[in-house]
Amino acid sequence: MKVAKTAGFCWGVKRAMDIAMETSKETDGPVYTHGPLIHNPQVIETLEGKRVFALADASTLESGTVIIRTHGVTPQVRKQLKERGLVINDATCPLVAKVQGIIKKHANKGYHTIIIGDKGHAEVVGLLGYAAGRGHVISSAEEVESLPPMDKVCVVAQTTCEVQKYGGIVDAIRRKYPSLVVENTICDATEERQAEVIKLAKEVDAMVVVGGKSSANTARLASIASEAGAATFLVETEAELDEEKIASFGRVGITAGASTPAWMIERVRERVEEMRRDRRAGGMRWIRRAAEFAVVSNLSLAIGAALMTYANCVLAETAFSPAAAAISAMYLFSMYVLNQISDMQTYKHNEPEKMRFYLRRSNVMNTAALASVAASLGLSMYLGLTPAALYVVALMMGLGYTVKWFPTRNVVRIHRLKDIPASKDVFVGLGWGVVTALIPALSAGEELRAAPLALAFIFTFTIVYIRSVLSDIRDISGDRLVGRETIPIIIGNEGTKVYLALIAAGLASMLVSAAISGMAGPFAYVLLLSIGYTSMYLWLYHKRVITRGVRFALMVDGVFYFTGALAIGWRLLNG
Repeated sequence: MKVAKTAGFCWGVKRAMDIAMETSKETDGPVYTHGPLIHNPQVIETLEGKRVFALADASTLESGTVIIRTHGVTPQVRKQLKERGLVINDATCPLVAKVQGIIKKHANKGYHTIIIGDKGHAEVVGLLGYAAGRGHVISSAEEVESLPPMDKVCVVAQTTCEVQKYGGIVDAIRRKYPSLVVENTICDATEERQAEVIKLAKEVDAMVVVGGKSSANTARLASIASEAGAATFLVETEAELDEEKIASFGRVGITAGASTPAWMIERVRERVEEMRRDRRAGGMRWIRRAAEFAVVSNLSLAIGAALMTYANCVLAETAFSPAAAAISAMYLFSMYVLNQISDMQTYKHNEPEKMRFYLRRSNVMNTAALASVAASLGLSMYLGLTPAALYVVALMMGLGYTVKWFPTRNVVRIHRLKDIPASKDVFVGLGWGVVTALIPALSAGEELRAAPLALAFIFTFTIVYIRSVLSDIRDISGDRLVGRETIPIIIGNEGTKVYLALIAAGLASMLVSAAISGMAGPFAYVLLLSIGYTSMYLWLYHKRVITRGVRFALMVDGVFYFTGALAIGWRLLNG
């Protein structure tokens, strides 16, 4: 299966979404858009959750904040909004605004404007408003004959016009109006997207095009794919996929319109993969499903936590306690489950398979998580007062991450730990460090060496922090939609990759320095292999070998299993 590199939000739509999310954050009360911001019902639904509502005509408002959508509006509508005294945030795509300027400039010189595009499309309606009453819209070469006699003619295109048809239509116009002025205003993203679809459609047996049914550019991609010879399916969500038909094709390609969010493309991709795997898996199907269950239920993380506890005991030079390992496993299982259930909006966009899992089994998982909290709390009390106190602190931090400590008022912008920018990765790392390094060491009942214990805590925190930030890179589109501020959103994807590489290098230097100086034992050298494993999955993600889904989770969580295996092997070899 192949996914088009150009699939999903174009930069103009990303810009509009950023404007909408920022406006929502900074505005008390609801925000309105003049017409839907983009043509995608799932995104519109998400924006409504952020109090951004689409109105057919925002000029009827008496007051408030209005966002002009990506397609732009006519000068007349813009004037009406201003006369109402509304606060206006303009999310018109800059390329659409450029076309508006071209039309206005030529209209002022007495030109008639011919727009090659779809009659009635929001962008075209807005463009016509700049033609001073001398605008005409056509969508085919055959319509040229119906155009009236005109002396001065300017030709522009809807920015998402079909590239293959554009040239032929311009030639037909030129034959009728030899002295015309032609401005090719199809945006580069549209040209690249359509060219890639033609190429991809010739390499596969079937194409799945993802996007809103009202999106002209999405429908155009489906038409192009079909004309290129591939069986084509246009869907808004994964629920519309026909399993029998999709699974019958050998090679499947996926692309998406410029207004389709990454999380919806991912949901469709995962569903297509699932259909195809189920068809060919045979006896291996149960193994795959068991792995998927372990990942989405967080059981694999719980086992990984127990193995990290063992590794930290070796690094901190303390006795291993099965009870402490059970505490770390149950604590992390329960915290991941409870926070994921309470933050379903985020997982709807970032990890849809987990959302579906918890929607079906929320009562069972809630019960299992609360039972784990009770059991691990009891075990910590059995180990002693200090481990129990530390566990309670970790518990309050974990449970309090998504709980609002302050009411939603203008006085306080941060209502919970989750609202602190880039806080998730830090708190996740701290939680792992406390339960897999500090509590096991403090419950060992022997004299502790501070340096190796601190190194174990820092090692765990850093390994978990890197894993968590990489997940943020993967989830950047969904995080923007729900308003979460993460490291990749603050410094960008590429900057974050460099940042993670530097952190990994720093941790390696710390392990070597601690071993050389005698602050830690020689096992610190062995843990350089864990950093090597981490560097490997960072490289695989950068090369797009692993990106999402169960394979991604198994690979990045594999560092806990790998580290635990190193520790077990070390103890066996060294008695």
